[in-house]
Amino acid sequence: MKVSLRLSSLLFALALVAIPVSQAQTPDNAPPPPHEGHGKGGKGGGPRQMIDQLSKKLNLSADQVKQVTEIVNSHDAALKALRDDTALSNQDRRTKSQAIFKEMQTQVRAKLTADQQAIFDKMPPMGPPGRGKKKDGNPPPSN
Repeated sequence: MKVSLRLSSLLFALALVAIPVSQAQTPDNAPPPPHEGHGKGGKGGGPRQMIDQLSKKLNLSADQVKQVTEIVNSHDAALKALRDDTALSNQDRRTKSQAIFKEMQTQVRAKLTADQQAIFDKMPPMGPPGRGKKKDGNPPPSN
């Protein structure tokens, strides 16, 4: 009787542990895929998302998508190399990163029609996420 009670208690305890574990592994609760992009899991979404957004908002032609993809991927490689350069200070890295994004923006803009450029000019500037206005609505201090 005692063995049966212990066995029942043990099985019940195992069932309590197994249910949350099995539910945590269902596709609905699966963790999101690895984040492509800049920084440490920021909201930038990476080059693919940037290209998709530009294509959607500017109604890019297939040729323009190809050209913009080449520009964005080239600059993304430069940004990765910059992040890997441990010899730079954070300020130098930030300055060079801003220059890379500005160059990318200029090159992308050059591939657009006049109508697309007008829309592009109204869009937020290309750059690392979180570098616009602070949460209180004010721009960050310029150093």
